Amino acid sequence: MKLKLIVTFALLLAALPAIAEQGGRGKAEATIKGKKISIDYGRPVLQGRDMIGMAKPGMVWRLGMDEATQLETTATLLVAGKEVKPGKYTLWAKKTGETQWILGLHPQTGVWGAPELTSGYVAEIPLKLEKATSSAEQLSINVADRAGEAAITIRWGTAQLTGSLGIR
Repeated sequence: MKLKLIVTFALLLAALPAIAEQGGRGKAEATIKGKKISIDYGRPVLQGRDMIGMAKPGMVWRLGMDEATQLETTATLLVAGKEVKPGKYTLWAKKTGETQWILGLHPQTGVWGAPELTSGYVAEIPLKLEKATSSAEQLSINVADRAGEAAITIRWGTAQLTGSLGIR
């Protein structure tokens, strides 16, 4: 019995690096105008795929893996002239054209897997698709202060999606 337990434990330890490569959670944070914005997200691995390139117009992606990506803010956000109250929101990327994407903020949190939330967004941010200078095997999301706005950058493979939120 003891030997079986030791062997099981040793196999688990040996598998940990491979499990860690499969993703995990990431967190991006910034303080802008004295207000905190944080994004918690799953970090899937490409494994030779071109996920953003394979997306078809109309597709909604919960950004990341496992639990939907969540933005939490202490600031009132300004999106296309619309105010979004401080709080927690899930983030959803939607491909709207061949190279056009939007980032939707949804008030429903605690979402896992399917179905995708395709309506009920409180705001939508246009995203610019660019080719990244280097490839990112794991999904990476960053938020930073850019002249008093929250600049969001989503990188995966050689694709980079960027957008910004006004801060009040």
